[in-house]
Amino acid sequence: MRRIAPLVLVLIAFPAEAQNLFPRFSVTGGRYFSRFSTDVRADSGTLQGTQVNAERDLGLEPSKHLQRFTLEWRPFEHHEIEASYFSSSRSGFRQISTSIVFNGQEYPAQASVTTDFALKYWDATYTGWVHRSERSGFGLSVGVARIAVDARLLAHRPTETLSITEQATTNVPMAMIGTQARFALASRIFADGRVAALPRVRIDVYSGRALMANARLEYRFVRNIGVGAGYNYSRISGTVKDPRLAGSLAMTIDGAEGYVRLAF
Repeated sequence: MRRIAPLVLVLIAFPAEAQNLFPRFSVTGGRYFSRFSTDVRADSGTLQGTQVNAERDLGLEPSKHLQRFTLEWRPFEHHEIEASYFSSSRSGFRQISTSIVFNGQEYPAQASVTTDFALKYWDATYTGWVHRSERSGFGLSVGVARIAVDARLLAHRPTETLSITEQATTNVPMAMIGTQARFALASRIFADGRVAALPRVRIDVYSGRALMANARLEYRFVRNIGVGAGYNYSRISGTVKDPRLAGSLAMTIDGAEGYVRLAF
């Protein structure tokens, strides 16, 4: 009986442990079904490019499964640092009905255009938890994000000698401010949501605005491992003045995500 009693105490205490909304450290890996809408214009010197929607006009894949990874670390009771990363590589093919100017090159009507569009996203966020309890929390966040874009167009015509290739790359930096909230809905069920925004400002080569938000529901089925589902939304829009890509960029990425989290 003396050996059984400690085990009973551990089992009784386990639900309370699972209610921990604020682990000291966690690692999350998720699979993200994303939908894209990409409007881009690539200028060259004084020659303005053509505004195109990459999915509609160039046949770029409108959706993609992505892997996203997140690290969270709480070094002090009311202070948390988070970093996340995901990348996407999409391609498309379309015979264009009107001419397109991209980064100083003209792609004539009826040309068959192959498009490759690579995207990488990093962010780092600090959250100060203004309110924190065993069942809820509310925090204010500041962070930085960077989006790297690499676009490549290749055109040809089967009836004549025509081959045009042009590539444009840029890194878009952003500073974000926002809020975050967490709730324990039951002993093993958690919910959290956050929203962050960049008002219309100029940062380095980028001038524009951004909005990012997500909501998640998680079930902690064992002490340190949880599974969950969520919805992510991000939108950036503005102008870019980079020697490698000058013009405009407006991109929306949204979709559902399933994930696994290891928390300590």
